[in-house]
Amino acid sequence: MVTQERREKIARVVSTRLKGLVAVCENFANPHNAAAILRTCEALGILNVYIIEELVPFEPSRAVTQGAEKWLKLKRFRLAERAFPELKEEGFRIYAAVPGRGAIPVEELPVGEPLALVFGNEKEGVSEKALEFCDGTFRIPMWGFVESFNVSVAAAISLYISARRRRELLGREGDLSSREEEALMAHYLKLSA
Repeated sequence: MVTQERREKIARVVSTRLKGLVAVCENFANPHNAAAILRTCEALGILNVYIIEELVPFEPSRAVTQGAEKWLKLKRFRLAERAFPELKEEGFRIYAAVPGRGAIPVEELPVGEPLALVFGNEKEGVSEKALEFCDGTFRIPMWGFVESFNVSVAAAISLYISARRRRELLGREGDLSSREEEALMAHYLKLSA
């Protein structure tokens, strides 16, 4: 049985969920990075995570996720060419985290429309195949000698900035419809029972 206090907490969380901001994880090899991104998404209220595991399986460390994955909608794909067309069909603009020239600053991403941020493998970055599906690339401005962040840190910074900006633009915490909130509330109550 779910207590009234727990029910109220779940309702608050559901009301802040964002479906219009998606994280896409491509070929993550490190279980810590995979787990850290899931935990970040849950903490920021990002509901959907697309996982592309063409080269390596996505196996997050459960010690790091702290159960965050059960509150997320994880969509797994063996092929990038299946994941990205689905996002396009749903109206998402797709931007890849690629430091360097031509990449727009993360603060300029188009958060007013559905937005998917792609984060690539720890060594190779976002694949050429994935880049073909992207509307553009973005970067996190840096002022030190180091030229890149660890992928889980880059994801946390980018997703935080994008989620905050999306909420400010919407003028509310979440972007689910009433019907979507009801369905998610029922799902979360079931998980909590």
